[in-house]
Amino acid sequence: MSSMVQSGSPRRLSVMQSLGALALLLAAVTGSAAQNQGVSVSSSFTLDPKGATAAQVGYFPIQVPLTDQKPAGIVKEPAYRAAPKYASIRVGNGPQSVYLLAVDEPEDADYRLYFDKNRNGDLTDDGDGAWASKREANGRTMYGLNEYLVRASWGTADRETSSGEYGLAFYRFVGQPYLLMFRQAARTGTVTIGGKTHKALLIENDADGIYSKPLDDEGKPAGGGKATRPVWLLVDLDDDGKFSNAEVTDIRSPFKWGTQAYEAKVTADGSSLKIAPTTRKVAERREPERPPLLKAGTTAPDFTAEAWGGSTLRLSDYRGKIVVLDFWATWCGPCMRSLPHMEKVHQSVKDKGVVVLALNVFDERSDYTKWVEANRSKYTFQFALDPAGRDSSKSIAAKLYNVSGIPTTYIIDRDGKVVEAIVGYQDGDTRLEAALKKLGVDVSVTEQSR
Repeated sequence: MSSMVQSGSPRRLSVMQSLGALALLLAAVTGSAAQNQGVSVSSSFTLDPKGATAAQVGYFPIQVPLTDQKPAGIVKEPAYRAAPKYASIRVGNGPQSVYLLAVDEPEDADYRLYFDKNRNGDLTDDGDGAWASKREANGRTMYGLNEYLVRASWGTADRETSSGEYGLAFYRFVGQPYLLMFRQAARTGTVTIGGKTHKALLIENDADGIYSKPLDDEGKPAGGGKATRPVWLLVDLDDDGKFSNAEVTDIRSPFKWGTQAYEAKVTADGSSLKIAPTTRKVAERREPERPPLLKAGTTAPDFTAEAWGGSTLRLSDYRGKIVVLDFWATWCGPCMRSLPHMEKVHQSVKDKGVVVLALNVFDERSDYTKWVEANRSKYTFQFALDPAGRDSSKSIAAKLYNVSGIPTTYIIDRDGKVVEAIVGYQDGDTRLEAALKKLGVDVSVTEQSR
């Protein structure tokens, strides 16, 4: 998964600062923990079909299994060049929530993805099926990124109670028995705490449009069923227009804001959210808190790595220049999409006292070598390898720079100080250009990587 967005700005609160600020706001309303028992937060949220993408948050790749068995709902098909494979997905829980698709993957031609967006069973009237792009990643061919705005349906099997436009994206690695999919949509709204209103997002990560996924006291889906991924409530506590790891809460089970335990209840379609104090036990986190990225003004830790070509790369050797330090891996889909854009930025700034260092992390040496050998001609910036490989306990990224999700890019000024940290990448992302502009470097990139 690509990590949540974080910023190195001095205005960004740490995890404890954010939660502490929230606790103080709640205390201001109630005055005491005992009085807290009568407090609740209630909010309405509006569906934004690409709200999660716009907010630059991470995503969970969802596997969509492919089968040879044609679904009964398909009534018309294109002329395939190979034996097709099929799949179905569900967006919502209403009577019109099922979508069908087919893939045509011949050995001698580009692959196709036929998605029945209008749900009429006809795979020939929703476009020509062409993938938006084709590229090599870690020695494998990857197709993507096909984006669709579908109509999510909520209610029961017989009755629809609400609907809305929902953004989905698909990509495909050749040879895998499944497609990969992720959600682009989010519910947007506000949460009022202590008399102050903050922007908020509600995001589900199963790409099925269902926001109500409560867990029981053992951390299993209430009422049974398969395991689910987090449902995020993001509250912009510092009102800077961005969301960080410090401002996200998984609302499937009871959680703590400050010292008080709370429980959230949300409708299946995500349009209504209620948060109230609870006496239910808050389960211990199964994963450690992600450490905050290095703050602006912090001296960037020095390190040595293996530069492509055999020499040793030392960060301190670049003192006096602006450094764009990009942490990436060959297995990381967003990294593969970000590198062409990084090259365009590099071409624009390489004569302006700016260097780009692409440090391969959390990866196998053999995969790194194979990938760079196959792709070196496309890039002119400096590649390097973290010798720790997959050992995060020794990793330059994790141990020195608190990196827990990639791609992560640090912008370091001429004095060796961190200016900003950028996590994640989506097509059209211009955060890197904006950060360099703050340092007086004009970046003339006229076309974003696709």
